[in-house]
Amino acid sequence: MRGNKSSFWLAGLAATFIGNGIGRFAYITLMPALIQAHWFSKEDAAQLGVATLIGYLLGPIFIQRVIKSVSNTILVRWGMVLCSLSYLACSFPNMSFFWFYSWRFLAGFGGAILMVLAAPMILPHVSPTQRGRVAGVIFAGIGLGAALAGLLIPVMVSIHISFAWLTMGVTCAFLSLVTWKTWAKISVESAASGDVNYSPIGEKEVKFWQNQSMWYLLIAYACNAVGFLPHTLFWVDFLVRELGFSLAVGGVSWSLFGIGAALGPLLTGILGDRWGFRRCLLVCFALKALGVALPLLTTTLWVLHFSAFLVGMFTPGIVTLVSMYALELVGAKQHRVAWSAMTFSFALTQAFGGFCMALLISHADSYLPLYAISVTALVISIFCIMATHPQPCPQLIQKS
Repeated sequence: MRGNKSSFWLAGLAATFIGNGIGRFAYITLMPALIQAHWFSKEDAAQLGVATLIGYLLGPIFIQRVIKSVSNTILVRWGMVLCSLSYLACSFPNMSFFWFYSWRFLAGFGGAILMVLAAPMILPHVSPTQRGRVAGVIFAGIGLGAALAGLLIPVMVSIHISFAWLTMGVTCAFLSLVTWKTWAKISVESAASGDVNYSPIGEKEVKFWQNQSMWYLLIAYACNAVGFLPHTLFWVDFLVRELGFSLAVGGVSWSLFGIGAALGPLLTGILGDRWGFRRCLLVCFALKALGVALPLLTTTLWVLHFSAFLVGMFTPGIVTLVSMYALELVGAKQHRVAWSAMTFSFALTQAFGGFCMALLISHADSYLPLYAISVTALVISIFCIMATHPQPCPQLIQKS
């Protein structure tokens, strides 16, 4: 990356922190408190989680419709504003279910915008030997936001649930203001540097839909969405209301998920640069499947904590590797298009799976069957990655 562009990395980290770490995952810790305080029934609280997934599904479609007429900078700023406002708006009690559903939908919508655009805006300016590490920094924001929420929300809920909503919203708004100008600088740098591109050595830019390995990667990534749903929708509620642990214990467990999610992208990014993204994806999917399977084997608390940490580590960690593997397969010009399509497929499977799981749990006494479904999905992901054929390591190609 030319010059000192660490502020670009931090802007990317803030984007994933706001869009997914807080915008989506902070709600997981709030969910049992909302049910216990009778803000919502169990079924309605689950549907609010699904509303975020539906918003996340429609975000990539919106980007494809407006990307030629609206700059990336404006879209990223919109995403940050929507996530901030979603938590601020939900701090008002006694509002209708539709009010909360709409704002949770917008949180997912804004989070998808940030997830699709942040990394592709920054990574073309990164040296090929460092792009895994930088992607790790960017996606670590997901885990940092989840960890912060897991530690602080139980404390804030003890004051008032509205205070928890409000604090998360103010945190997102603050980070949005801090990084507001940086996104314009990233766009200026892109225009000044010309067409910076990564392409496989000796290969022309490949249309992603013509690449068979990309389709296997897309299917693996879509199944990955089902693989982590029980943890990212119901984990704290599973611990608190099904297993009988306190909200504080549930918050600690969710913070371990967040700590793992913060470390995962950094670790997988470094290992991906050294070992190759395909090999790392196989290992990560296998370990994530183990993490999801652990609640089926035992409900011992330290094992459950380890499950949360393991799944957390490879939730954004796999996102980092998949994004980089897609870049390796099709090059930078197709990366944003491919990544947007992959985010859409991920979101579609996630929204449909989340809706089905919320429906299933409303008629079931336990969350455990959901974990069995998710393990199966992750095993399918492993076989899909095994079917891919990686290109040679990319090199930086820049127009003179």
